[in-house]
This record gives sequence, structure tokens and C-alpha cells, in this order.
Amino acid sequence: MKQKNTIYIVILFVVMMCASWTVPVLIKKMTDAPLGFPFMYYSSQLKELCIIDFREMKDSFADIRGNFYPRTQYDSLLPLLNYRQLAVNGTMPDSIDGYAMDIKELRTKQVMFRFRPVDVFTPQPKMGVLLEAMPKRGKLLLPGDYFRMEKDGITFVDAETNSVDSHKSKIFTDEMKKKGFSFPAKSYWGNPTTRKSYEEGYFCIDNNNELFHLKMVNGRPFVKNTNIGSELDISWFVMSEVSDKRFYGYLFGRKGEMGLLESTDDGGYRFLRMDIRPIDIEKDEITILGNILYWTVKITDFESMDCYGLKSSDMSVLSSYRQDGKRGLWNEISEYLFPVIISPTSSVNGYIGLYVSSFSPKAFIVSFVLSFLVFLFVKKRLSLQKQIAVSILILFTGFSGIIAFMFMPYDRFDKTINN
Repeated sequence: MKQKNTIYIVILFVVMMCASWTVPVLIKKMTDAPLGFPFMYYSSQLKELCIIDFREMKDSFADIRGNFYPRTQYDSLLPLLNYRQLAVNGTMPDSIDGYAMDIKELRTKQVMFRFRPVDVFTPQPKMGVLLEAMPKRGKLLLPGDYFRMEKDGITFVDAETNSVDSHKSKIFTDEMKKKGFSFPAKSYWGNPTTRKSYEEGYFCIDNNNELFHLKMVNGRPFVKNTNIGSELDISWFVMSEVSDKRFYGYLFGRKGEMGLLESTDDGGYRFLRMDIRPIDIEKDEITILGNILYWTVKITDFESMDCYGLKSSDMSVLSSYRQDGKRGLWNEISEYLFPVIISPTSSVNGYIGLYVSSFSPKAFIVSFVLSFLVFLFVKKRLSLQKQIAVSILILFTGFSGIIAFMFMPYDRFDKTINN
């Protein structure tokens, strides 16, 4: 009998957990509208951010000041986005803002970047591949080995024999220590693929939070302290070996800073901060569309979108726009119907587990009414002690608890309590 009671309680708990997930999901599918934000781009002609959403504005688009423009002017008002079409039509301007328009240069200066919070939570491999930065035949090739950052040095391992290359490991370790690198490395980022124009190696944070540049040139180590660690507490870095070699990638600081790691004329490094709101790398999704003159940076989270038009040369803000997400029927009813919503996957990192995806204090008002009604409904069937137990379950689970008891009858609950 005791085992049956245990089984009953376990099943009741599982049913409640499943109901706390499946019922909200089904209702959301019936009532929710997708939280879609419009395409944004800074116009070099209008000198303003433009809202391009042909789903709602089929025959026009608008700038953030509320001015509407016919769709036929879409290409001409956004020439740095649609330069290919304008070039085909023969209507591409000769110059914009005093800069001569060369199609090859426009293509080289194009920047497309997307950052997602899931990238931060994705497990990073404990090894890297250091390609030759100056290949003799001009083509990037895999070196045949990989490296690991150890406690007191860097270790290269032959990929075919899985044996340690002691000679190469010593050369690189000695050079890194000579240049001031303190082991063990806390983090390191690179782009280990041959499908790129050139190789810039890896950027590594040492034990003293200094950011070092590591690459292999003619088989020898190139190690240099960027000195960025002294001005920025780095939390994340994304390598981006762009065509014009203007910058190495995107840096994120622990206080919300975001910017470019650029190379200077004297061979040094500098952090060029973007004039945007603080970034939370665990919540914000970032999309960047850049050209020779202006960058458009869009930052979205679960509730809103912030968009910025930046000057390409110094990343200063020229225009900004914020749009809150539309509250649909799901948003209105969910916060009153479900005190707790359970999910088997995380909306942030994508991992499988048991997560509380939503907690709404407002829903306890409805749950209290439901628990009171259930208390009255079972008054003649259960004792006072059991009525209170059932009502408390309904109070904290709401409709999920009611559905659970629909599958698990009250009389069985009564026998379980008695035993």
C-alpha cells in the first residue's frame, strides 16, 4: 500500500509538471503573435534610421520621424545597402558625403555580424588550431596539429599520431612567457577555419586579465600584448577577420561595453567603443549591418528593440530608435492564468532541463479564487485537512493543478492521505 501511495504522489507530481508546460504552450500557440521587429537601416541620403517592414507597409517605408516614402524610392534612398541593384540600373551616385563610390570598395567595406546569447553558453572546445598567417602559396592550410592551453604553457599535439610536439610547444611557450603572458590562460578566441581570406590567429586572456595576440608567422610565434586589458574588463570576444583588415573583432566588457578591437597605424591595438546602450551578453541579440560610411546596430531582447545609426569612422551615434514589443493576447492572459510556467528547455542557453520560464505574482489572484472554489467543491468529499492540502496545491499550480486532479481523482488522493 505504501508503494502505491508513493507511485500516486510521483505520478501526480509528474502530471502537474507536464501540465505546467503543455497547457501554457497550447494556449500560447492559439493566442500568441510572433514578436517580430522591423528591418532597420541608416539612410545615407535621409541621414536618419529607416523602418523597412513591407509586411505592414506594402507600398512604402518610413523613417523614425514618421515620414513615409514610396517603395519605388527604396533603392535610391538606401544606396549603400542596394548598391548592386543601383549599379545594374546605372543609377548609383558617383559620390556620397564626399566619398567616391567604388563598387569594389563598397563590397570590401560591407560588414554583417550577428551575436546571439546562446553563443556564450555553447561549450567552447578545449583546443585550437593555429594556421600559418603567411602561407607560401597564399592559401590557408590546416597545420596538421592542434594546441591546448595548459596550466604552465601551450602544448601542440600532432593530429595524426596524437603525440605532443615538444619542440614546437617549447618555442611558443617560451615566447609567450618572454612577452609577459601569465599562464594559465583564462579564455582564448579564434576562427579556426581555412574558409577565410587571411589568418590572424587567436586573442588570449592571460591569468592577469591582459589580452594577448597570438599567431604563427613563418612557423614562428608572434605574441603581442594589446594592452586592452588595462582599460576594459573583457567578458567576451568574437573574432572577425573582415576583408579590409580594419579590425580584428568585437569586444564585450563586463560593464556592458561593446566595441571594435582595431589595429593602429603603428602596429598597436585600440578599443573603439560603440556609442550604444550597455549590452547584456546573456540576454541581448545583436545584428550589425555596416558600410563604408555608416553602421546600423540593432539590439533586441525579449521585450524591446534598440537601434542605432553610427558613424563608421569613430562609432559615434547619429540616430537612435527604440521600439517596445507588442503585447498580444497571450501576454495579457498568461500573467493571470499561470503562476508558474515550466519549460524543458532554456530560452537563453537552449539547454535541456527543468526551467521556470515564467513566474507571475498576478496569477496568484486567480489561483486563490480557484483554490477557494475547489475547497468548497471538495468540502463534502474530503476532511478539512485534505481540503487544505488540495487547495494549497491548486493555489501554487493554478489550472495545471486542476488538470492534474482531473487525471488523478480526489478519492485516490483521499486514500493516499489516510494511509
